[in-house]
Formats: sequence, structure tokens, C-alpha cells
Amino acid sequence: MKNENIFSTKFQAGNRTYFLDVKTTKDGDRYLKISESKRTGETEFERHQIIVFDEGIDKLAEKITEVANKIRTDEKSYSVDEKRKTHRNAYQPWTDEDDNRLELLYCEGKSITELTELFGRNSGAIRSRIKKLELKEKYGTQHRV
Repeated sequence: MKNENIFSTKFQAGNRTYFLDVKTTKDGDRYLKISESKRTGETEFERHQIIVFDEGIDKLAEKITEVANKIRTDEKSYSVDEKRKTHRNAYQPWTDEDDNRLELLYCEGKSITELTELFGRNSGAIRSRIKKLELKEKYGTQHRV
């Protein structure tokens, strides 16, 4: 018996797509293949897969339910409103204008501390955006990110 696809489904969550495929091995044993696909460029994707065989399916379902319940019931240790008291733009999306301004100021040599003040975001958000925009590579290592 050849490898056979028994059932497939998929769903999107943010910028990732998840695929759940039930397949059979050459010997006829069933298994679950979970795949994650994330766009990393115009035509490039990053993919990850795990395979769970029949003997692990019940435990996997149990643990996913346990984790999902934990995520839904635990309160966050912070609130967005609390974060915005100290960083007015916390969790706001970055605009193209923000990105252009960040690149200009970073290129001019502004420190992370100065940038946090100017953008109303925490230092982690600034560092993350600098990395995403590849400014460190673009402008060399004169800045510490």
C-alpha cells in the first residue's frame, strides 16, 4: 500500500497557514502531519512540519485542549491600557511613515532610548522594528541594537 492522503484541512492564523493531513504509511498505519507555512518574502515561504503517529494522537488532543483552556482562562499579566500609560503607541501597528522616520532617525545616530521617547514604544519594539527593517545590516554596526 502506498502513502495515501485520507483527510486534509487547513486554517489561517495571522500571517501563518496551518495544514492538518491524515495520511497512511506504506504499511497502512495512519498518522497526522501538521505543517505550518509562513510567507518570508515575495515568493519565499518558511515551512515546518511535525508528524504524530496513532499512539500519540489521543495525548496530543488532550494536551492541545489543556493548553487552549489555559490560554483562554489566564488573565494577561498586563493590559494594553496599562502599557499605553508609559508607551502611548504600544501595540499599535507601524505605518510606512513610522518606518521611514525610524530609518532616518536611526541613520542619524539616535539611540534606542531616544527612539523609544520619540515613537512612544518600548525598547523591545524599537529593536524589533530595526531588525525587521534590516537597518542594522544596512547602516553597519555603528549602532547597538
